[in-house]
Amino acid sequence: MKRCITILEFMLLSVVIILSGCGKNTTPITTAEPDGGVLADVYYISATGSDLVAETVTVPEDTRKGQLKFLIDRLITPPEGKISPLNSGTTLQSVIIQNDIAVVDFSKEFEAPDDLKNTLAPAAVAQTLCSLDYISGVQILVDGKEAPGADGKPLGVIRESDLVINKDGKPTAKPQTTLTLYFGDEYAEYLVPERRNVEIPAGDTVEKIIVQELLAGPTQAGNIRTIPQEAKLLSIETKDNVCFVNFSKEFIEKHSGGTTAEQLTVYSVVNSLTELGTIDCVQFLIEGEKREEFIHMTFNEPILPNSSLVKQ
Repeated sequence: MKRCITILEFMLLSVVIILSGCGKNTTPITTAEPDGGVLADVYYISATGSDLVAETVTVPEDTRKGQLKFLIDRLITPPEGKISPLNSGTTLQSVIIQNDIAVVDFSKEFEAPDDLKNTLAPAAVAQTLCSLDYISGVQILVDGKEAPGADGKPLGVIRESDLVINKDGKPTAKPQTTLTLYFGDEYAEYLVPERRNVEIPAGDTVEKIIVQELLAGPTQAGNIRTIPQEAKLLSIETKDNVCFVNFSKEFIEKHSGGTTAEQLTVYSVVNSLTELGTIDCVQFLIEGEKREEFIHMTFNEPILPNSSLVKQ
């Protein structure tokens, strides 16, 4: 049985984007071009890899079904410089219009193995197709079956009513994603993972939230914090798959010391950030500067994740 997703479920599905609006009770975004085409927005992954950005394109097709296929093709094979929100290998199997609902059937590759693309892809498809003024909702199928949401249940039809309206009158979704964070075990010998659902506030990145959650400390009984409580995150930025994390001086000055404790601190940050899949390694900075050594570890070069420290 088909069902519409609730606001809570869409919050679990979505990411921080200024959405374009799907319903007929708002001013349509689609406008006619002099040559007979229409304008629509295609949503791609941003340069940070943590949210979506829109590109306005002219849709040249004469038929409505042709216009839908054109936009989906742009999502699957983006122009140079754009990052597709769809998993590699995804193909379009069919698209039909039922009243004002676009029903899109993708190949099995649509179901991405990582949590971030599982949230980005459905949101990107829905917002892209809803930028056409005759589409007020989108239903996504995978090999003929309804695509599952974050709770494992079928998404159903994604409509404008599933969105939260912000103060500017534009629909937006409260972002939530699942992170894997690494803290120390009760004996301070290994790292242990904690899965945590968090909101991504507007203007923030997933990388920033990860480090802030590490600074806040563990929530599971027995796990211990790895970063000194006095330390502060000064800035964080990802370039070419390297995440530059800039901590205050307390990150080192207030550290308890010890070779194992030092490794747990460093790799709790590195392993947590590289779980995103868009980061290969982490370059630590202290007060904006590279430091030759932490206490014992070499600290002036990007550090790769270390799975051997994770408790099995």
